[in-house]
Amino acid sequence: MPPDLQERLQTALGDAFRLEGELGGGAMSRVFVAEETALGRKVVIKVLPPELAAGLSVDRFRREIQLSASLQHPHIVPLLSAGQADDLLYYSMPLVEGESLRARLARDGELPVPEAVRVLRDVGDALSYAHRHGVVHRDIKPDNVLLTDHHAVVTDFGVAKALDEAARQSSLTGTGLALGTPAYMAPEQAAADPHTDHRADIYALGVLGYEILAGRPPFTGPSAQAVVAAHLVQAPTPLAELRPSVPPALAALVMRCLEKRPADRWQSAAELLHTLESFSTPGDGVAAAGVTSPPRRRPVLRRPVALLALGAGLIAAAAGWLIFQRTRSAGPLDPNLVAVAPFDVPDPKLSLWREGLVDVLSRNLDGAGPIRSVPPTTVIRRWSGRADRLSASGLGRRTRAGLVVFGSLIGAGPDSARVTATALDVLAGRPLADIELRDAANRMDRLADSLTVRLLRELGRTRRIEVFRTGSLGSTSLPALKAFLQGEQWFRRAAWDSALASYEQAIALDSTFPLALRRAAQVLGWQRTAFDSVSEALALRAGALNRGLAPRDSLLVTADSLFAALYSTIPVVDWSVIRRVHAVAQELTQRYPDDFESWYILGEARYHVGSPVGTGPRQALEAFDQAIANDSSFAPAYIHAVELALWLDGPEAGVRYATGYLRLEPTDVSASGIGLAQRIMRAARTRPSEITQLLQNASPAALFDAGGALRHASDSSESIIAVARALVAAPAGDAQWLTPAARERRLGQSLLYRGHVRDAARILFDNPGTLPPFLIEAALLSPTPPESAGPVFRRWLDEGSVPAVGALWWWSAQRDSVSIRELERRSDSVARSSRDVGPRAIAVYTAEAAHAYLTLVRGDTAMAIRRFEALPDSLCPFCYFHRLTLAQLLSARQEDQKAAQLLDRWLTELQVPSQVLWTLERARVAERLGDRETAAHDYQYVVDVWRRADSQLQPYVTEAREGLRRLAGEPRY
Repeated sequence: MPPDLQERLQTALGDAFRLEGELGGGAMSRVFVAEETALGRKVVIKVLPPELAAGLSVDRFRREIQLSASLQHPHIVPLLSAGQADDLLYYSMPLVEGESLRARLARDGELPVPEAVRVLRDVGDALSYAHRHGVVHRDIKPDNVLLTDHHAVVTDFGVAKALDEAARQSSLTGTGLALGTPAYMAPEQAAADPHTDHRADIYALGVLGYEILAGRPPFTGPSAQAVVAAHLVQAPTPLAELRPSVPPALAALVMRCLEKRPADRWQSAAELLHTLESFSTPGDGVAAAGVTSPPRRRPVLRRPVALLALGAGLIAAAAGWLIFQRTRSAGPLDPNLVAVAPFDVPDPKLSLWREGLVDVLSRNLDGAGPIRSVPPTTVIRRWSGRADRLSASGLGRRTRAGLVVFGSLIGAGPDSARVTATALDVLAGRPLADIELRDAANRMDRLADSLTVRLLRELGRTRRIEVFRTGSLGSTSLPALKAFLQGEQWFRRAAWDSALASYEQAIALDSTFPLALRRAAQVLGWQRTAFDSVSEALALRAGALNRGLAPRDSLLVTADSLFAALYSTIPVVDWSVIRRVHAVAQELTQRYPDDFESWYILGEARYHVGSPVGTGPRQALEAFDQAIANDSSFAPAYIHAVELALWLDGPEAGVRYATGYLRLEPTDVSASGIGLAQRIMRAARTRPSEITQLLQNASPAALFDAGGALRHASDSSESIIAVARALVAAPAGDAQWLTPAARERRLGQSLLYRGHVRDAARILFDNPGTLPPFLIEAALLSPTPPESAGPVFRRWLDEGSVPAVGALWWWSAQRDSVSIRELERRSDSVARSSRDVGPRAIAVYTAEAAHAYLTLVRGDTAMAIRRFEALPDSLCPFCYFHRLTLAQLLSARQEDQKAAQLLDRWLTELQVPSQVLWTLERARVAERLGDRETAAHDYQYVVDVWRRADSQLQPYVTEAREGLRRLAGEPRY
């Protein structure tokens, strides 16, 4: 491979990854350590030789990699992604420090028997899970097993299969490609038998077991061909002869794996695992031999192992807990916080309940007396190991849970199931209860409820628990419950289509199932455009059925139903509902501070309706950041963060969030738009000429979503306008719902934001669907307002419509006291005569606002300030005009502290020129207050956004440039 590969690879990867150095590689690849810039984590990039990549079917290779990356298991490290750039074929894996089994064998030789059993058990567990999901490893060997914190984790799942399948669909011949490693190949695999199946992995596990117990593999030779021949025809030396101390049962287990004929081996990894389980005592000794484990010592950490990856699935399961341990301080344990660990479930027929019991028991226990539950997804993200005391204690410390419930579920005869569970006091290191129950296998709901009652009975000995909640998921239908639990497992893996299908099945079986209704609404919202009526209806129905749920679920259902209520009444806004949304979100984050969904809900509240409660874009981004920190594989948390970061912190920040989002390979409706926005942001910095080509190739839906992400972009190429023009010109395509008039409005709003007021006013006043704020600002800032402006505002006045209160800003600028006085008179009349509380309150507000503006027109600014300050915040949908007018008046009188508070609160996400004007006002105030950082940021923002604005706005740009010169020299052009 050419020596300049690292430089070529860095060029191909762009700024998504920063290569730090090469770790080495194997026969088929070179391996590099890199930093994934969006998330700040270490990753591994493995690159195949160009001559190999040239012959492979890249699409097939990528599909196989994606299949393997979907595996979710504590002992499986899925792949992150696969890609091609020029003639380089690569795949990526986030890096975790640890020691490979190969390195351990090279240093120490054979392993102690108890440790060997533990390794075989963990690898067997990984294989059992993967085989159930149709994935065969094909390259099990010590190099692909990592030892870390007393556990074994398997890497490179599916790579050999991906190469094999890619080669089958290509013209690849004569490359000498070894699809597997000769020393560990099953005879049928070495012979290229097309019927090779999962039992080849069992053979390789036998070779691995033989090597870790005997200190050498079963076959060696002077060449790879000699080793392959030995696997085909020779019998290995019995393990008992090489190491007599190995318990006979364990030696027999390994030798059975090494049978030449697949039919003579263990027929499934689950069967093998069940036998291995019988060897292990709770202390990880080997019961069959009476051998106990020596005191554990922490493995010596060598240099990072290059073959350990975590992708979206890894963050969700296998090694995310390692990252969490290193980067987060757990803090003190909460004695009333309980974490329910995934149960050990060796029987494939009961596999749904490995996570299903976590879902059910967590909800049953949450809110029983003082008990709170760690959210199920948080538990599963941070769980590693098996259902034993050591793993449970680690989970408790990572989640700050003083109580951990763990156990196992096994089949007990043809129709029964037996569950054993332990409630562990983590701080004391002793069990509070050991429970064993048996019931019919088809009545797992009843078994879970019985287990809940027993657990609460034991916990009630030391706590006041008066209510035993069972069935707290809100459905009495076991088939509906099972469908919902399957949906939850898909949800945790971001497989929205599969999750939605399961939730819809649950709703079909039980139409009054609130949690299924809520999840279906949520997933639909991510798959369709905003304000979808179906998702709104589902969320509202879930809210109506919100009874008897666990506290966290009840709060989440309440929050989503409140959002749906807000969306369904737009443009009228009920401020009491807004306050309730924020109160619920705050309670969620306080009760469940490590729950990504709670922070996501708070971020949504702050983003969409933050200003009424005094939170703005920065606080919204902070909430989304916390959601991402709690679960970086939750793609929806990145969507608004892309726009907010671009607005608040500039293009590089926007690109980082977009890259982090896209690395998850999201399937929601925003994916194509954010992908396009990312490419535009990158091109705008270095290759603006490429933007036109990007837009020509984009679908209408992608253009619409990209425009949303870029609407606060301040790049000099004015990409938001280019995106809007492309949307107007695009065919209906995949955005049939987006009318030509709506596309024109998007263009007018984009022009208005970037200060092209003449063109914007012409478009917006000719479009009957334009929202009133855009009309008011277009008229106010235009040097020659359209002739229709005055009549439009007069029509609002004559019709007594709510938008007339917003026109006060226009009439005040025009010094039209006649229209202001007329609005005041009409509003007074409505306030006196209306019997409807809502219209009467709005009329009172409008009359008081008109009186404040009349005072201002007369020149009495002191009285105007007092009257503006007396206006309530909660009645006017356009009151940001009046609040910002008050801020300007306070600034003019140099009451800067009060002005700064108003400006910080009311600089919301509105894509209108006032955002730029009020940012300039905040810069003035900040400079006078000595807040140089805010002042410089805001002055620069004005320069960037209105750099090419119409001539009447250029004096503002000049002022901002002068402010920058005063603060820090020349502006950054």
